[in-house]
Amino acid sequence: MAVQPQEAIKPLSVLELNTRIHDLLAARFQSVVVKGEVSGVTLRAGHVWFTLKDATAAVGAVIFSSTARRLPFLPENGQELVLTCQVDYHAQYGRVNLVVSKLDYDGAGKLRAAIEQLKRRLEAEGAFTAERKRPLPFLPGCIALITSPSGAVIHDLQQTIWERFPNMRLVVYPALVQGTASQRSLVAALRQCNQDGVADVVIVARGGGSFEELMAFNQEAVVRAIQAMGMPVITALGHTSDRTLADLVADREARTPTAAAEIVVPKKADLLRQLGERGQRLQRAGLTALITPAHQLQARSQSLVRLARDLHLRRRERLTNLEGMLRQREPREVWRQRERALQESRRRFQRADEATHQRIQLGRQQAESLRERLLGQAGRGLRERASALQSRGVRLSSLAPEQTLKRGYSITLDGRGGAIIRDANQARKGQPVRVLLATGRLEATIDEAIP
Repeated sequence: MAVQPQEAIKPLSVLELNTRIHDLLAARFQSVVVKGEVSGVTLRAGHVWFTLKDATAAVGAVIFSSTARRLPFLPENGQELVLTCQVDYHAQYGRVNLVVSKLDYDGAGKLRAAIEQLKRRLEAEGAFTAERKRPLPFLPGCIALITSPSGAVIHDLQQTIWERFPNMRLVVYPALVQGTASQRSLVAALRQCNQDGVADVVIVARGGGSFEELMAFNQEAVVRAIQAMGMPVITALGHTSDRTLADLVADREARTPTAAAEIVVPKKADLLRQLGERGQRLQRAGLTALITPAHQLQARSQSLVRLARDLHLRRRERLTNLEGMLRQREPREVWRQRERALQESRRRFQRADEATHQRIQLGRQQAESLRERLLGQAGRGLRERASALQSRGVRLSSLAPEQTLKRGYSITLDGRGGAIIRDANQARKGQPVRVLLATGRLEATIDEAIP
């Protein structure tokens, strides 16, 4: 009975092993939520690398630049955070990393406690007292808008203000109102507006948001910048629940940007109507008092004075409107607005370029990973097929006649025709035969055939 050879166990290469580990982790941990303390934060090419640890273990983590730009904040050393991420295993280096897609504070309680502590300190300094709140001007000559230059907020503010008072002069100071750079951007815009000193009132606005998205307006630097403004400030952050520290320190708070625009400027048509009604009342009061010619003469004199005053007011109002229109078209102001728009376009282009570069780099990494996996799978398939072929060759060789002869068997052939004699009935006495052995052969004659 032939014995089948046992196939040898084929060892894996390191890359094959790592690739299998990568595939297993990618399938099992596509989205996980993990909590820990942040340490070792470093920035490289827009990516944020850090370690997430607890009392007994640590793991590496990364936030790619395309994700970092849309997060409301970035991790800092010592923070307790909750990460939503994917477990990635680098097959080449055998290293585990958490690819982060979302960040949350470890319970909003700690963050709110820090804000409450800052609030108590500002309140002790008198930053929120009614005495330091400044009244808004009845009719401002210029309004500064600090908000994002793109989106619905700036459009709603401009449309509402110009519907109420056409040709009102507006100056826009672009600022980021969400994300990691919003605090620095808001402080820069507030300081520039205060330094220019062209506005009579300032509106700081955004289109609402969650507690985390409004974090910039709870930062001390932004609150201090609003407190230091030389003109009244209105906040219009569009939130419906928590009041930010910026709302508390501002001179006036509005629920929405549209409400802020309605507060800061009256309707021009209402002012003109009130002025006309008061003039008519004065005129009627003067006519009823005319009894004598002297009174008539005095009334006519007063009427002429009123007419002259009204003409002067109308011309002065017209001149003010023309001056406002001229200031809007002043080359320096136009140049400043275009320079701000150009800077914003440059920033958007830079962000788009970084995102494109990141996508290209990520695509290259994915292509390289796929190439490594393909090469590994192809090599593994070839080796498996070669091993199977070798095993089958061994099995086939064990069934060859030569192997049977080596085990002590022989083959008897007819001496004349060369046919194999398998049965005694095929032989007869005196028939010449040839006996094949493992080594050599025998020429013989049959003495007797016994069936």
